[in-house]
Amino acid sequence: MELSRDPGAASGRVAAPTLHVRLTDADAIPFPTRTIERGDALYCAGEALRSLYTVQSGCFKTVATFPSSDDTNAPHTQVIGFHLPNETLGLDGVCTARHESDAVALETSVVRIMPVGILEPLCREYAAMQHELLAIMSAEIVRASRLALMLGTMPARERVAAFLLDFFERFDASAASSTEHATDVLLPMTRADIGSYLGLELETVSRMLSKLQREGAIGLNGRQVRMVDRAILAHN
Repeated sequence: MELSRDPGAASGRVAAPTLHVRLTDADAIPFPTRTIERGDALYCAGEALRSLYTVQSGCFKTVATFPSSDDTNAPHTQVIGFHLPNETLGLDGVCTARHESDAVALETSVVRIMPVGILEPLCREYAAMQHELLAIMSAEIVRASRLALMLGTMPARERVAAFLLDFFERFDASAASSTEHATDVLLPMTRADIGSYLGLELETVSRMLSKLQREGAIGLNGRQVRMVDRAILAHN
């Protein structure tokens, strides 16, 4: 199991560890793969859970739909997560055996398909794989708790800064062969997606990104984001 930690801990800065757990024991198993084109869904809410998926390349967003408070308004949709290489998709269906969200590719992406019917006996046979799967589920619970806390307590600037920090750290963790921190990343999601995830209007996301750029925390060039000063970005 690979669980990455926040590099800030070594410097004495108190911060939550990065949540990045991989099913490393499944790496040697020849699970099939599937390519999902940008904008297409890997699975949709309401579909029966048949498999878990590991992102091999690309990126996905998960989108949940909530009914409106009255019949006159359309249902509300919200981005509830982004999933990078080596991260697992499909866990929302474990409880009820049906998916609770749509998983949509933000770019042409490849996933490894792990049928639940095969995973269950493998987990019984290999304790390490069972432990990794439980750790992945626990990480998803903690991420959901962090998101709820952020939406309930953080002002807009801190929400956007926390999102960027998390994305950079997860991008680093997904590049398992690299020992250096990424300084430039291309955000695969739109600013509207970021706003939906953070509970902010599109215009607010754009203003906060510009504010962080003026503060010297980041550099912006369209969707390309450069980490200029991590300390400024992490300052609340």
